[in-house]
Amino acid sequence: MSRKVFQHYSDEKLLDHYRETRRLAAFEPLYNRHKDALYRYCIQMAPNSTTQLLQALWQSTLENPPQLHGRLFKNWLFIQINKSLQKQTVSSPQPQILEGENKVIAAIQKLPKLQRNVLLLHMECKLSLAAVADIERISLKKCREYYQLARQQIETLIYGSQAQPWQVEAIKE
Repeated sequence: MSRKVFQHYSDEKLLDHYRETRRLAAFEPLYNRHKDALYRYCIQMAPNSTTQLLQALWQSTLENPPQLHGRLFKNWLFIQINKSLQKQTVSSPQPQILEGENKVIAAIQKLPKLQRNVLLLHMECKLSLAAVADIERISLKKCREYYQLARQQIETLIYGSQAQPWQVEAIKE
């Protein structure tokens, strides 16, 4: 089969084909489809160990392709990387924010880990809140609450905590 044929396969079909044949041509589209989203997610969650985490994930996937048991491959990837992040001991609770860095990125990095994770998985990685709830092993209701809270906290961190009242000028007759 040519590489062009593989481009039209679903992730799950590609993974099955790779598991059966161990042809890298079947694995390449999987890697290319998900590498950027995984990187953007990891760099926000663990900037100092992103490379090591992703190398370990892709290496283990190559060596021992997973049985998905009905789960989407994309979801499986984020579940695995999330497990690795949870096992990792981080010396500081929040990533260091560089001076002059984008306000939105700085605000995201100030969020508590669970809220940051829910927000990034949903917004950056384009996973449904149901998939995020599955990854985090929380209820869908709780996941929605964390997502809304994260968005509110980012808004507060960017624009400040005090809402500005509407100013109405007195109408003079």
